[in-house]
Amino acid sequence: MSKHLLLAFISLFFVSVLATAQSNGATAAKDPDPSVFLDNHRPLIEKKQKAASTRNITGKVVDDTGQPLEGALVTLTDSKTHVKTTAITKKDGRYNFDDLSFNNDYEVQARYKEAVSGVRKLSQYDHTANVVRILEIADAPPPVEAKK
Repeated sequence: MSKHLLLAFISLFFVSVLATAQSNGATAAKDPDPSVFLDNHRPLIEKKQKAASTRNITGKVVDDTGQPLEGALVTLTDSKTHVKTTAITKKDGRYNFDDLSFNNDYEVQARYKEAVSGVRKLSQYDHTANVVRILEIADAPPPVEAKK
């Protein structure tokens, strides 16, 4: 009799634990994603992607009509060290600065002939790895056509 009583008590205990778990929102495990398992039986350790250690600023220099400006001088200034880096835009008006620290603020500005764009800032608190900045030069003189 005591065996039956003990068996009944253990059965009731497991039923109450299961009911409590279900009432707390626990759900049965779903079939695992096969891509997470090796040979469908050993779990792989999924590595999180590493956060980028540097960032890039890319962009385009355009006139007030949105046309790209070839040959514009783009200056990137590190606000912490005051070091200036420059780039010259290509035919499509694009520029690029790579390997910039996340710990510094930057300012980027374009000059085309005698006209300049506004200063665009990039904060150290902006953790975007690939930043795009469009620089518009409002009163840019028309581009000079190459003589053929």
